[in-house]
Amino acid sequence: MTTTPSTPRRRLLLLDFDGTVCLGDDPVLAYARRVDAILAARGEEGGVEAAVAHALAVEDLLAADIAFDETGFPCGVDQEPVERGAEPHRAPSAHPVSWPVQDGYQLVQLLARQRGLSDADAGQAFLGGREDLLARGLGTTDVHAPAGLAELLDEVRAEAGVVLATNAPAAAFGPWLETLGLTEAFDAVITDSRKPFGMPEVLRRAGELIGGEEPVPAQEILSVGDIWRNDHEHLAALGGTTLLIDRFATGLGEPDHRVQDFADAAPIIRSWARARARR
Repeated sequence: MTTTPSTPRRRLLLLDFDGTVCLGDDPVLAYARRVDAILAARGEEGGVEAAVAHALAVEDLLAADIAFDETGFPCGVDQEPVERGAEPHRAPSAHPVSWPVQDGYQLVQLLARQRGLSDADAGQAFLGGREDLLARGLGTTDVHAPAGLAELLDEVRAEAGVVLATNAPAAAFGPWLETLGLTEAFDAVITDSRKPFGMPEVLRRAGELIGGEEPVPAQEILSVGDIWRNDHEHLAALGGTTLLIDRFATGLGEPDHRVQDFADAAPIIRSWARARARR
């Protein structure tokens, strides 16, 4: 989905999807359920859904099921750094297994790898979980947008371009926005963004999609998301403004703003837009 603003925008609000504008734990649990199904088909021990459900219920991602090596580091985590700006195809994985984990999706991915699933297996489980929810009907799930988000974004769009960037696939993404009531809330939507490694390309494309012939200066970008590495690290290094929604109080990263939920993020976003409008 892309709409072209009537005039080019030189400011950009960049929003993440899952955990930021799309709330609810059913998508994470559907992912975990598919991981368990793959393991069961191979005669392997599952239990991922139960472990993740408990972690989400108690708001603590340090699940007892996580396996650690003799040094105290979780088994299966990607430890080799990838240079910032590297081409996505050179990365070891589009979505690396990270530690500490910052959301339920990362916890599922870690537990899946520790049980022997490949990145491809985990990717298929993720897609399968999304398909399951669509077949079930998103209206029957706990998927929802933060209260007042559509109105907030309509206000911000008077001053800045608003772009959604998500690692979710483009296929069947429309129903998610429809369920959230956000079909017309963005100037553009970038799917399959391959964050964190794809962030340089996301920033380039976002600038083009909001009508600018030149990249939006980093100092005129506000990124809002719930994963430091995926949503903020690259932009922070360029001098942009970052707002981390740290639901699980991980304390990771060095954002300009750290909040627990979108209710606390909304006034910061509004203030950012208004401050630039007064220039």
